[in-house]
Amino acid sequence: MSNLKNMLRWEFTLLSRYKIIHISILSVILYFLTTQAVPDMNMPIFHTMLLFFDPAIIGIMFIGALVLFEKSENVLQALVITPMKVDDYLLSKITSLTILSVISAAIFVTLLNIFSGIDFNIPYLAISIILTSVMLILLGFILVSRVNSINEYLLAMLVAFLGLLFPPMLHLSGLYENVIFYLWPTQASFTLFTGVFNAASLELWEIAYGIGYQVLWIGLLYFLAKKAFYKHIVLKGG
Repeated sequence: MSNLKNMLRWEFTLLSRYKIIHISILSVILYFLTTQAVPDMNMPIFHTMLLFFDPAIIGIMFIGALVLFEKSENVLQALVITPMKVDDYLLSKITSLTILSVISAAIFVTLLNIFSGIDFNIPYLAISIILTSVMLILLGFILVSRVNSINEYLLAMLVAFLGLLFPPMLHLSGLYENVIFYLWPTQASFTLFTGVFNAASLELWEIAYGIGYQVLWIGLLYFLAKKAFYKHIVLKGG
């Protein structure tokens, strides 16, 4: 537990040093200003999409930036020869970035409530942000553990974004609905996010699907993340 606490302090130090906290908060303020400047975007479907983008960016982009920094600065080389547990390392990343996602999302919906009078459901907000953040942070870690440069990671991240976001967004917008999209883990995320601004619209099976399917993917991705850490970081000496 003490190792985890120390690593959490380190994670928040990094988030502050590299202005990731500032970027995250500024991004949701920008999202809000966009909804105010473009009236057609000040509606639930766009609020849901924008609410999803923040944990997506934090989970996939920022985890990549942090791990690549640790690789370039030989931090991981030092960590792998210490008694650090892989679980502590992963949990420190997951916890710090998820907290940041929760804070950013809270700012976004609070601004919408104050300036646009839009109500939101706190339980749906919390569970949606936490599950989505954890899932995408693990995915981002798996991707970045296999690359050594920012260019490689940007390519991997672009493919991941398109593959994970495009089908559920088509479904959410109603442009093209297909039951096969429910196999996408991010479809479960969007389903729960819909409840943030319209809780009554979700049926019981959708709630169970949104939570259960993400939990299933989190378990799988956590297992794969630990394997990736050992194979691509420990065995290669960081």
